[in-house]
Amino acid sequence: MSERTIKEFVFNALLAQDSFNTLENEGISVSSSGDFVPISRVVERDFSPRVWNDATKMSSVYTALYCIENTIRNFIVERMSERHGIDWWEHTVPKKIKDAVVDLKKKEEKNKYHSNRTGNEIGYTMLGNLGQIIIANWNDFSDIVPNQAWLMSRMDDLEMSRNIIMHTGILPADEIDRIESIVRDLLRQIG
Repeated sequence: MSERTIKEFVFNALLAQDSFNTLENEGISVSSSGDFVPISRVVERDFSPRVWNDATKMSSVYTALYCIENTIRNFIVERMSERHGIDWWEHTVPKKIKDAVVDLKKKEEKNKYHSNRTGNEIGYTMLGNLGQIIIANWNDFSDIVPNQAWLMSRMDDLEMSRNIIMHTGILPADEIDRIESIVRDLLRQIG
């Protein structure tokens, strides 16, 4: 092997490692999916079987809600950045939503001991706000989203279920089926 071939190999390996590190920093696991470690002091034997079972059942619903909510956020950011540039938030988001985000950020800043949600404003929006942002900028989304009523009916249903889960409620099987259906619909539509 020539010295040049070795240098190219090492250089490409360093580039690949840098790319992997960037993905990991963005929250995309490339090294191992086994990195997840549950809270070690929270164990099944400390809780009643019913509480543990309910929590286990709802954890998959939480995962679906977390994924679709953040997928919608990413969809909005990508579309609005493409169409309006990096300062799209300032020029296109309704004042009421921006004001709510500013208030929430101020509240979190007071509690310096606690980590913040995210580095960008859209991470501070509520699920219902995401639908409002799309509707307020309908010309930017109408080629992908069938109509406003379709979007808002799904967002409203998701938000109701989300609020139940986030406040330690339990959803019946038909509501879980509805969430699955809505998530599939949204993923097919916004990809």
